[in-house]
Amino acid sequence: MAYTQSPRYRRCQSIFDRAYPDFRNAGDQYHDSVATVTDSTTHLLDIGCGRMSLAEEAVKVANYTVGIDLMHTDLLENRTLHAKAMANAATLPFPDASFDVLISQWVVEHFDSPTIAFREMNRVLRPGGHLVFLTTNANNYIPLFSRLVPDSAQKFLIHRILRRPTHESFPTFFRANTRRAIQRIAQDTDYIIDTIDYIGNPFYMAFNVPLFRLALLFEKITDRKSLNSLKLYLLATLRKEN
Repeated sequence: MAYTQSPRYRRCQSIFDRAYPDFRNAGDQYHDSVATVTDSTTHLLDIGCGRMSLAEEAVKVANYTVGIDLMHTDLLENRTLHAKAMANAATLPFPDASFDVLISQWVVEHFDSPTIAFREMNRVLRPGGHLVFLTTNANNYIPLFSRLVPDSAQKFLIHRILRRPTHESFPTFFRANTRRAIQRIAQDTDYIIDTIDYIGNPFYMAFNVPLFRLALLFEKITDRKSLNSLKLYLLATLRKEN
């Protein structure tokens, strides 16, 4: 993002580093979760692989890797995977029990029928296999606010302010983006929940130092276990029943 090089952003980064000197961001923690379930024998599928994965180094360890995405240009630019296909999670073009590990980042929030997608992902997982996904927590103030903003305005913010391609603004539904929703879906689609963790990120407010300080105060408050589920990101590891 262009503004990450600005003096204002660097000041916010310095403030954050003093408050959280040992912080591991969502991408790092996602990588760690994928690395935990991946080794040199793993067959891995990246759902919504895009140009690259935040867990790229862990993905490279796997024996065989496949990615699916809806954007042909992103698939062409992805140089990490062994094979790629245009497809979505609800209709995967693979035989039953093809993969040991499924991973996904910033995709689950876009599922309009998550039970269908999770059941289909379960179908291509081998017994005992893992699904690791990083997504946005529907209970955080950022997605709560975004639901009030028209799609056209969201695309403007994504393209002009965050400097991200407009195609990244796929419709969001947040139907599998809380602990309760994941528990319900897991029960309906034969997964066991291994872990659900919440990770904060105040840097959406780094364009303004006073707002960033407020966002950082929110992070400190939600460090309390009783309020942890209000943080921005949700990282989950599910396991297919044997």
